[in-house]
Amino acid sequence: MQSTPSPTWWPERQLKHHEVNRVFVCGRRLEPPLYSHVVNFPRLEIPLAGCYENWIELDGKMVTVQLRPGTALFAAPNCWNLPTWRLNVDLMSLIFGKKHLGVSLVKSRGPDIQKLLAGKYSTTWPLTGPLPPMLAALVELQAVGGPLDAFAAQSRALVSCVHELIRQPAAPTGSRAQSLLELVCVYLQNHYQHEITRESVAKEFEVSPNHLSRLFHTHGHMTFNSYLTHVRMDRAKHLLRDYNLKLDDIAARCGYGNAPYFCLVFKRTTKLTPAEYRARARLAQTSPPV
Repeated sequence: MQSTPSPTWWPERQLKHHEVNRVFVCGRRLEPPLYSHVVNFPRLEIPLAGCYENWIELDGKMVTVQLRPGTALFAAPNCWNLPTWRLNVDLMSLIFGKKHLGVSLVKSRGPDIQKLLAGKYSTTWPLTGPLPPMLAALVELQAVGGPLDAFAAQSRALVSCVHELIRQPAAPTGSRAQSLLELVCVYLQNHYQHEITRESVAKEFEVSPNHLSRLFHTHGHMTFNSYLTHVRMDRAKHLLRDYNLKLDDIAARCGYGNAPYFCLVFKRTTKLTPAEYRARARLAQTSPPV
């Protein structure tokens, strides 16, 4: 049987020419810097050309790393990295959401044009097959501090399986509108820390703001603004539980311009002040199991 050809956008030539032979692994012990990527799903980022410069936590220290073709960056859930976008780079980013696998092809040409999303693709995340256990193995390697050679080998295998999934995707289980909504939700989960609006997200996905609102109204369980607030509050809870950041810092890291407004939204959403939530969460972490 003849295999299905790759889609024209898949960077097959670059990936074959520069196989991943080293993986930089992001940590989570240090407090994440402002505007860093801190999301609750895994990510694998591979430079295809140029230099992908990042701040990451490595061995308990904040360091600058420069990734070139043949290297990759892996972030397990709740780990962080902060791209500088200072240098020219073509980048492939694999985002492993709960329901969808997202592929973004990003071109950055220095600080004047920080981030140009050249293309994005989404497909249903498989419940069976090799991909879920391969991704779980990478997350486990990060948790136990596995050998670097294992990260590289596992990343190559993961990319190969992603390629196969894209070449022969499973039959869609929902409508195009539902798929677009889920892709927008993944985008919000990955960009919540920035100043984003319904209009800016609609422009990103080349739809009208009203169409975006209808997507959430018809196929979602809450409005666009309610979902964005939900994502930001979820991330705020993570920062309050796991770090000693000041409220001003947490507000900024969750996309809010000032702490009083952040505290107002947090209290309205959770019925607790941020300080009350942090105290209860810390008590629960230290209390022995019943």
